[in-house]
Amino acid sequence: MKKTLIIPICFLLTLLAASCAAPPAASGSGESGDTGIPSGIEVVRVATDMTVFDDLKEIEDYSTVIVEAVARKNLGQEVTTSYDYGLKKYLTGAGFTKWEIEVTKVYKGDVKTGDMLPLLLQYYIWTTEDGKKQLITGSYLKPAVKDKKYLVFLIYDDRNKGYWPVCDYEGMFAVPTDDMKAKAKAGTLSQSDFDVYDGETLHYLIPIYREVADKYFS
Repeated sequence: MKKTLIIPICFLLTLLAASCAAPPAASGSGESGDTGIPSGIEVVRVATDMTVFDDLKEIEDYSTVIVEAVARKNLGQEVTTSYDYGLKKYLTGAGFTKWEIEVTKVYKGDVKTGDMLPLLLQYYIWTTEDGKKQLITGSYLKPAVKDKKYLVFLIYDDRNKGYWPVCDYEGMFAVPTDDMKAKAKAGTLSQSDFDVYDGETLHYLIPIYREVADKYFS
């Protein structure tokens, strides 16, 4: 297992974070997909250590639960804040959004098909003093999309009563389309073919995904 320190390119000093490009706007509802995230929102990526694994076996061994599941409901977010007496305002701290996912297939763990599990994802929405909303995230995973099916490698967090993906971007995969399966088999898959990750080049993603596709999506 490896741990790599991620250093953002630019910093929003009051948040100790990096401000990055906003996701594309979705038509109709004013939200990006069915994520509960307002379209056009500014994305602020915090500096964080990123956990990655060398191969699929390490991911599987570290996981206590491996399931295919559908994101059913956004259960809200939890955010810690602190008051800065110099700036005379509250600053955001750590936080996450909790989703309810419905298990459709079990590969590992003491769960069964039909169980509803709490999934914790490392992002939340923060509203600034001027009413501007920001998506604060410490991960390259995009927000979950309602009714989308995922393969997730999970570990339970007793304190927060939910399951985290075991690592920053190798613990959650969208169930692929036939086109993605064909590209994975042919060895022509690129990061741009995924719809689960944002950000810079994720060097371990493609090799791990090929292993995942061979074992779970073939």
